[in-house]
Amino acid sequence: MRPSQLYGSAYLASQLRGQSRYPFRPLTAVLADQSRRVRAMVAYAYRYVPFYRETLDRLGLRPQDFRTARDLERLPVIETEAYQRDPDRFLSTAQPREAYLAIRTSGSSGHPRTLYHDWRGVAQNAAHAERDRALVADLLGHPRSYRETVIKRTPESSTPHLVQQMLRRHVWFPTRMGIERQYLRTLDPLETIVAQLNEFRPHVLHVNGSYLALFFGYLHRTGAACHLPRVLTYGSEGASETIRRLIMDEFGVPVLSAYQTTEAFKLGFECDQHVGYHLNLDLYPLRLVNSEGQAVPDGETGEVVISNLVNRATVLLNYRLNDLAHLIPEPCPCGRTLPLLSFLQGRGRDFLDLGSGRVLHPALVDGLFTNQEGIWQYQVVQKSRSQLAVAVLVAPGVNQEGVRSKLLTGFREACGEGVTIEIAFVDRIPSTPGGKVPPVVGLSPDTNEPTTATGAQLS
Repeated sequence: MRPSQLYGSAYLASQLRGQSRYPFRPLTAVLADQSRRVRAMVAYAYRYVPFYRETLDRLGLRPQDFRTARDLERLPVIETEAYQRDPDRFLSTAQPREAYLAIRTSGSSGHPRTLYHDWRGVAQNAAHAERDRALVADLLGHPRSYRETVIKRTPESSTPHLVQQMLRRHVWFPTRMGIERQYLRTLDPLETIVAQLNEFRPHVLHVNGSYLALFFGYLHRTGAACHLPRVLTYGSEGASETIRRLIMDEFGVPVLSAYQTTEAFKLGFECDQHVGYHLNLDLYPLRLVNSEGQAVPDGETGEVVISNLVNRATVLLNYRLNDLAHLIPEPCPCGRTLPLLSFLQGRGRDFLDLGSGRVLHPALVDGLFTNQEGIWQYQVVQKSRSQLAVAVLVAPGVNQEGVRSKLLTGFREACGEGVTIEIAFVDRIPSTPGGKVPPVVGLSPDTNEPTTATGAQLS
């Protein structure tokens, strides 16, 4: 073990203490931890990050003016496009660039970008994973070690793999302990995936949400003999409630999702009550705003704005993620005190502007599909102001003409006259280069083209 790894191991051990029970702490203690992190991060950002030093000086503010998360609202909202234009302004000068972990986003939002993470932040995130890993451990019976399969489009460049590589450079892991991981590719034939799962026999399977319909749809349709995990986890994007029910009810596999992004690894996690995401507010203060950056009233849907109080490489405070969601005021029956955020209701950039004065909210579009049984996955791509292409993946035996009729009725009521709706039933919906399937793809205001490379084909 190198001396640096000895230090890194001690640092990770210090961060791990109490994490599995942290979600049950009194909310007052969580907010106190949040405020402490706010003060530390703003002071750090002012010293080492050009954007925040310039912004605070321009606004006549000092680090000591920031005491709680509410004070972060005094900073401008950072848009994805602004970061993409000049990422170096948000990069800490405390260490050379090559000391940081560079992670390239897939660009499924239309804005590919590279973000940097420092090793201490990566170690903290590994520790914070104990909050949702405790749920997995409960379902597994608290083993000392277990096997996990991660299926990604490009496993060698996936965030979990890159994070593990950085951790192993800085932290010593005893052999035969912890998690043994298998990495598979989503582009491999499904028969190959099944064979590899049967050989490795994972306890946990982790995938992108959009892959669930493809993989479990294949198992449901073919009856292929496949080793099933004892827990299924997914992130990056949502999955339909229909496919989640199929996995839990027909295959008997518990399903847990996580709210995580390249900008903020551990925003929230789903518990076994399946109400929404428990928010790690001590790490990532979160608020909901409208398109002008103004706070929305409690209970209303807004765009998610977060501040990362963990990462000290690319520093993002008051950063708009474009995800749409609402806060859930009721406490969770599970007893965890961390507040609840609804499952995501689309992305702010994927409103469908029909050019006739009508604008379709992504959540309204989602409702046209979730109200129908047998729809496993869908994608709506706006080809023009007057043309929508709809791809639908349904369960075997579903009356497709009945589904088509209901969808056409719903879309015509929502869109009004003059909009052409083309519906295609498909076996697979194309993914973005990052392996995701955004359910709603609007037009780019700059090019009047769909904002992602994937899309349903017109029949």
